[in-house]
Amino acid sequence: MLGVCASAWSATVYKWVDDNGVTHYSDQPNPKAQKLQISDAQTYSAQSAAVTPPAAAGASPASAAAPVCNIDSPGAGQVFLDTFSITGHVTLARVGGEGNQIMLRMDGQDISGLLGSDGSFALSQVDRGDHSLTLQVTNARGEVTCQGNAVTFSIRQRNAAVPGAPTAPGAPTAPRAPGVGVVH
Repeated sequence: MLGVCASAWSATVYKWVDDNGVTHYSDQPNPKAQKLQISDAQTYSAQSAAVTPPAAAGASPASAAAPVCNIDSPGAGQVFLDTFSITGHVTLARVGGEGNQIMLRMDGQDISGLLGSDGSFALSQVDRGDHSLTLQVTNARGEVTCQGNAVTFSIRQRNAAVPGAPTAPGAPTAPRAPGVGVVH
């Protein structure tokens, strides 16, 4: 089969246009044909694959030692409806060290004190709108040793005139129209 394909590439090809304007290709000559030069098929030689030997027992790759700091929740673009409180979680691994400082910020304000030892945190009295969370770890010299992914989330509230819409803690409640939102 390979021999047949190879011979097809080395064959002479003729091209001509008939009286109706149709272009023809053939391996047979025609008085109106022009001979085309067909180059040999392009080939290449595969190179041998580079194989990395397995690591010695007990050795760990350099990337395994890299610190990890990620904001797991809230998720990027997540929208919270009709609430003023949210919970979240961060993953911190291999970030320890004497003098290291973990900095969790919401809208540029330090909220690291809310971060639990398990990586969870709870935010209350969060205003409606878009908010951003950032996470980073710095060493004793103030150098950033781990930068987490920035996350933007949103708090959305129904219109205050809508019955049953929550109000911010400490905010006056909107007066209701008589009989609206009351179920008897």
